[in-house]
Amino acid sequence: MRVTRIVGIITIAVLIGSIAWAQDAPAGGQGGGRRGGGAPMPAPTNLQVLPKDMTTPQVFGVMRTFNTGLGVNCGYCHVWEQGSSTNDMAADTKAPKLIARVMMQMTNDINAKLASAIQKPDRVTVECATCHRGQAIPVNPPPPAPPQRGGGGAPAGGAPAPQ
Repeated sequence: MRVTRIVGIITIAVLIGSIAWAQDAPAGGQGGGRRGGGAPMPAPTNLQVLPKDMTTPQVFGVMRTFNTGLGVNCGYCHVWEQGSSTNDMAADTKAPKLIARVMMQMTNDINAKLASAIQKPDRVTVECATCHRGQAIPVNPPPPAPPQRGGGGAPAGGAPAPQ
């Protein structure tokens, strides 16, 4: 079970990291681990849930999914300010970062159990946006889904159409 979880984390991280790396690569297609031609990005430190050998572009890819899933920026979890030279991404001083680690472990556990129970390659996985839907604190209960229309104009499931 632990091997399945590690393989799943690495697979997702590599996929997301590859996408992020491709987006950061210069127009010539050569990714050098640099943004805008500046100095190379430092290697990530203090990785406790993500694999310790992840590259900075791979970690950035994962962080972008958190940004989208929770509707927050880097400063929500990290000691970070746009353009500041005193940013400390590795610091564990903000509660949301500690909560994020627990949430990552939770989703990894759920997805590992799903993988072993539903042995299909096209299964849906749980991720931040599954519950957060672009909000730092999820709305509980989640907002109702928009009505689905079936054939003939009636909502799916045979319920009568709203008047």
